[in-house]
Amino acid sequence: MRKVLLATTALVAMSVTAAQADISIGGSASFEINDTASAQAYTTDGSIVFTSKNTTDSGLTLTAAHDMKFEGSATANDSYIDIAGSFGSLRLGNTDDSLDRMDGALPHNWDIEGSLALQANVGGDQTEENISFISPNISGVTLYGSTTANGDTNGMGISYSNGPVALVYQAGRVDGTNTTRADETMVGASFSAGAFKVGAGHNTADVIGGGKTKTNEVGATYTMGEITLVGLQSKSGASKYNSVGISYSIAPGFSFSAESAELNTGTAATSDSETYMGLHVSF
Repeated sequence: MRKVLLATTALVAMSVTAAQADISIGGSASFEINDTASAQAYTTDGSIVFTSKNTTDSGLTLTAAHDMKFEGSATANDSYIDIAGSFGSLRLGNTDDSLDRMDGALPHNWDIEGSLALQANVGGDQTEENISFISPNISGVTLYGSTTANGDTNGMGISYSNGPVALVYQAGRVDGTNTTRADETMVGASFSAGAFKVGAGHNTADVIGGGKTKTNEVGATYTMGEITLVGLQSKSGASKYNSVGISYSIAPGFSFSAESAELNTGTAATSDSETYMGLHVSF
């Protein structure tokens, strides 16, 4: 457990001052593999504990504590253990796998909201319990791979970056039912020149015992000072998606974004449109 003395206005919410408050952050984390005769499962477990202590002039010790679960669930964005060194990075837990973390050349990653976007990456946004490895960057080249329990969803990839150019290739198997399990490959590239950035990606999903689906995406961004404009188009089978968006940095840690998007699947029941606006504060 390590102690951090905080001198921020956040302490006002607890009615203590920086001189009085001693904030401790501690806890435990585990990545577990449970292998039985019928199945294998990955899980994360543990907790992170935030504790604030304050001693009054009369000698009373006041404690406020918050114990937050360290488990992969809908209540946590990520929970993982990461071991990094000269060998690269090994990450275990409920978080984006290495294929998802290394596909930044694909334009759908630049989309502001993107909830309707047709994505060309292998396996979509993978957030299941997984084991992932990313090698060191050697002369612009990075190798990586990941797997979920039983190898249900797994893949490997290679990325290359050199100045304004970024290239990526990935291949893997994405688990599903007997009619949706697929072998996928993806290739993507992006190029930056001053205020402009353009990119494209292509995915082929070969459903085992079924047919092939091809997904293509192209996109561009343009930055003018504090304003960034984003445009994206993608197509998968008969479905088409397009969006335009803008983000504006009002002040450090304070920004606004908006986007208009449309998904056309060829049928009214599954087609959709979206108008998005967001005000963002970061710290």
